[in-house]
Amino acid sequence: MSVPRLPAESSDAHLDRPTWTNPGDWGARHISDIAPFTLWDPIARQYRMPKNPEYEWCKEKFGGGTLMQPGWFTAISSSSPPIPAPLTLGGMPLIFHPPGEDPWQHLMPRIYYANPHVPNPCPEVKWGEMTFPTKEQNAAILRALEPLAAVQKVVYMPYWSVAELKVRDGREYKPGSLPGVVGGRTMLYHHAEESFCASMPRIMECPRLRGARSGSWFEVGGEGGVALLVFGEVYVKPRPPMGGGGEVVEFEEWEVRSLCAVFGDL
Repeated sequence: MSVPRLPAESSDAHLDRPTWTNPGDWGARHISDIAPFTLWDPIARQYRMPKNPEYEWCKEKFGGGTLMQPGWFTAISSSSPPIPAPLTLGGMPLIFHPPGEDPWQHLMPRIYYANPHVPNPCPEVKWGEMTFPTKEQNAAILRALEPLAAVQKVVYMPYWSVAELKVRDGREYKPGSLPGVVGGRTMLYHHAEESFCASMPRIMECPRLRGARSGSWFEVGGEGGVALLVFGEVYVKPRPPMGGGGEVVEFEEWEVRSLCAVFGDL
């Protein structure tokens, strides 16, 4: 797949406003989204499942393929998706995928270090539903995890976070040995040579986009058929400069990047 590239702090990436309604937050509706209902609750800041009449409308509109909702997007299996395909359904991000494919499987690590019975090391650190933590909150989480694990990156997504652990540093972790809740979110762990984000199809990690909030859409190409949804934020420990020695990088100085899902046909 050819992944679109956007420059850091890009103003050119912003949306052609007539293509979208409320593109700067969750609940945005794409121009091809003609669903006679809305799945986003702006008060509770969460999506809901379609009710029976709404589900019947989806079957009539998109066929009888399976419909699943892993929290922040709808996935519909179809061998012949509509053209042009709507990028949202009732204001909820929408993915069409071939029958038999599981769009959910790549969003969670396959290493089971997390244990909900291990005490939360920083229960006081909380942030709003479907939002990102601040730099200060990220630093507090990293400090709380420092005695427990060697973290080199943290990926914050709507319902859970993923801490990437250093490899080849001599540390070993047993299944169920790390806290399954850190701060106000479920915490999972990735421990492999390949980055967690690199293993996810149609996902790109890029320099933080200007104005990017959780749920922001950025159009690619200006035609409305391809767009990036900022659904995550990534904090990465900066690499030390060449010849810079062993300088300590404070947690507040970690680089922050946008994690985007690519919607539409590339």
